[in-house]
Amino acid sequence: MINFNNYKAVIFDWDGTLVDTCGLILDAHNHVRKYYDLPLWTMDDFLGQASKSAREYYPEIYGDKAEEAQVVLYEFVAEHHLKYLKAMPHVVELCDTIKAQNIPMALVSNKRHDFLHKEVDVMGWRAYFSSIIGAGHAAKDKPAIDPLLMAMAKISADLKAADILYIGDTETDLLTAQNAGAPSVFIQSDQPRPDLIEKYAPNYAFLSVSELLEAVTNDAIDPKISLPA
Repeated sequence: MINFNNYKAVIFDWDGTLVDTCGLILDAHNHVRKYYDLPLWTMDDFLGQASKSAREYYPEIYGDKAEEAQVVLYEFVAEHHLKYLKAMPHVVELCDTIKAQNIPMALVSNKRHDFLHKEVDVMGWRAYFSSIIGAGHAAKDKPAIDPLLMAMAKISADLKAADILYIGDTETDLLTAQNAGAPSVFIQSDQPRPDLIEKYAPNYAFLSVSELLEAVTNDAIDPKISLPA
């Protein structure tokens, strides 16, 4: 099982980890691609290219039109993001379990900072988090460690990366934890990713938040039950 008492804080990713907004993000990027008369992405295309924040990878895709492309992107997100928002199953139970142990929690996301705060408020989850850091708030976005360090500093000036548990669902999350030297939990979003597990060796890997919660609350569960043989 995972004993959260072994850690001084738990820091979560947002999209794909605590909330299901994958459809929004794909539709938003395809709105931009349609605007520039580019082929639309499939979900596989999106998962392969869009793990960084738009601030980081739009210059690679759109060159000197990157700033304009981000305006088009965020206009779409601003209009639609709350309509797509829904919690992953058992997220509230997981957060309640951690909160009951008096362990601080934080969010570090590559979603734009102001949108992230709006979504947290709509879900009614602000009371869970001591710190909420979205894209553009730190000097660099994930997989750089800047936003993670910022979130940690807001919890405690003495907090070290080795003392936290970082929970996320993408290669960017695994790389962020690796860059910081932080223990990690990999949520595979119901699709096993043995390639990423082998590459980054997360401390724990589960198919879903529901499976993670079961491992937290059931002593009989092997914490690496989702790791492939």
